[in-house]
Amino acid sequence: MTPTEGTARPPRLCLVHRSGRRLRLRFQSPVPQGAALAAFADGLADLTGVARALVRPRTGSVIIETLAPAGEVLEALAGSDLVRIVDAPRPVAVGQVMQLGLARTDMELARRTEGALDLRSTLAVALLGAAIVQLARGRVAGPATTLAMTAFSLLERGKRG
Repeated sequence: MTPTEGTARPPRLCLVHRSGRRLRLRFQSPVPQGAALAAFADGLADLTGVARALVRPRTGSVIIETLAPAGEVLEALAGSDLVRIVDAPRPVAVGQVMQLGLARTDMELARRTEGALDLRSTLAVALLGAAIVQLARGRVAGPATTLAMTAFSLLERGKRG
């Protein structure tokens, strides 16, 4: 019985890293479970040129240590019925990740304070505190004024939005 028997399609993996004698792949489809996972790992280890195959279901990665050059083993793997090698997904834009993180932080802060604070008002309070510290140090013209104006701007935008 082959590792992919009983399943509609072989698992989809993308290449994450390749060095001289090592491949790291990541599952792009659900990771096989139980006996199917063991059979999959055995099938990988039985490929010509493979010294050892480690399947890590928690991280969704497969590490293949090779006897032959890694490129040759990758070609053999792609030509086998064990897996389907696919292109790696495009990374998410940094701006989108930051926006999502800020939105989640804002929601969590509002939830934990029962709506009393949001991210904008918390930042404004922190900036006002920093402005007071700078004012106490005698730095009125530069840092204190800039920090205070930024804090007031955040509070004003919070009223409109």
